[in-house]
Amino acid sequence: MNKSVLILGSKPPGKIPKIEVQEVFSSNGSAELANLYIKKIKLVSHTCIIGAKSFTKLDHIKNRVISSNPNELVIRDYKKIYSYIPDLFNIKLKTTKFSKKEQLKFQKICFNKGLIDILMAELNYEEKFLNKIVHILLGSLLNNLWGVSSGFFALLYAAKKYPNSNLIISGLSFEGGEHYYKQGKMTDNRGKIDGYLFWHLKKQIKDRILIFDKEISKKLNVKNLVADEVIQK
Repeated sequence: MNKSVLILGSKPPGKIPKIEVQEVFSSNGSAELANLYIKKIKLVSHTCIIGAKSFTKLDHIKNRVISSNPNELVIRDYKKIYSYIPDLFNIKLKTTKFSKKEQLKFQKICFNKGLIDILMAELNYEEKFLNKIVHILLGSLLNNLWGVSSGFFALLYAAKKYPNSNLIISGLSFEGGEHYYKQGKMTDNRGKIDGYLFWHLKKQIKDRILIFDKEISKKLNVKNLVADEVIQK
């Protein structure tokens, strides 16, 4: 097998494959799974992706991320009012910042039709036609379109950082649902956007994906990773 990186999400039950990787990527609360991987399997660099607003408001995310001691923190929807975030950590860490506009610009290079795919995906956020139009117009005018979830963004960030490595995914379903830590959830609307955009990923990214979940890998028609599992407790 080629060299690999691991991208962890928060879909229950929080499985971690027993396989050595070059780096582990997490998003929001799944940072604690990355910390467990480092303690149980291999000491590697850890990059965590957060949304600035949710990180600052939700203690169940903030505490998990801070406790994981990541080497790099990637902040989406960054503004100057969030400049204090790195000071919350007990270690010195690299900080990469994306404004709303910058994070969309980063995403679009990963999809077949670029920004068009993202806009088409955002139309899935609402059910009724008029609501779809309002969502796109307001999002564009207020510079408030998100695109993919933070878990999906972690995958894209890993793919860019390691252009020749396998992308092993665990805990990302590309649909809405509960988190393994029983707090908060990924909304169905945001899940619809992830689901749409997964099918429009560029071939050079999709062909490198292996999913540590037989059911999801079959559903998304990508390779399944067969490996032992690290138990959380």
